[in-house]
Amino acid sequence: MDDDRVIITTGSRSPASVARWAGTLGVLIPAGAIPIYPIWLFPSTQTSGAEIARWASAHHDRLVASQLLYTVGVGLWLVFTAAVWTHLRDRLPAGSTLAAGFGVGFVSVVTLILGGFTVFNVQIYRPRSAELSTLLYDLAFGTLAMSGIPAAFALGCFAIAVYRHRVMRRSTAHVAVAAAVAHVLLLVAFIAQTGPLSLQGFLVVWGIPLLLFAWIGHTARTIAAETVTGT
Repeated sequence: MDDDRVIITTGSRSPASVARWAGTLGVLIPAGAIPIYPIWLFPSTQTSGAEIARWASAHHDRLVASQLLYTVGVGLWLVFTAAVWTHLRDRLPAGSTLAAGFGVGFVSVVTLILGGFTVFNVQIYRPRSAELSTLLYDLAFGTLAMSGIPAAFALGCFAIAVYRHRVMRRSTAHVAVAAAVAHVLLLVAFIAQTGPLSLQGFLVVWGIPLLLFAWIGHTARTIAAETVTGT
């Protein structure tokens, strides 16, 4: 039997279908926020508190609208996580902790991301002083950066499950590994004062997270197939 061939039984179609729509919407809905206010236009790490306060006030309505879409999209990741966890649990050997590891890790990712969104929403809720704007802005992105560790753990568990037990197409594991390695680099954000890996650097803000979105989208498209034959 080809190592990349995965047979998905009829009984798995329900969680697979849920994973497909939840994962797809979890990527498309946040993508809808980009035209409202592109995330790469957010102030950089060295921006002063006064400038951040003026920026938040000037773009308040657009930021609120984009945050709403981001929050709904990431919230759907919880549904996606539950469906993928069920998919893994049903196919892994009895006693394997890989499905639980993935589930716990990814729920932690969503929790930290939503926590970061909460801090940012507090900042744009009403005008803030320069000092408080700096604190809230850094805290929001710091919380998001901390999601890198549970993300790497969850994606690592998923990749091992695919490579070792062939529970899904191997290409999903390849993307998971790339995203896991990249997310470990998020910890550099607490060391680097400037540059792409600083707290609001472009790799931290949207470069590395794009790999997570790529994995979610690819897995969502793959998991629903009844029979998948890898290349």
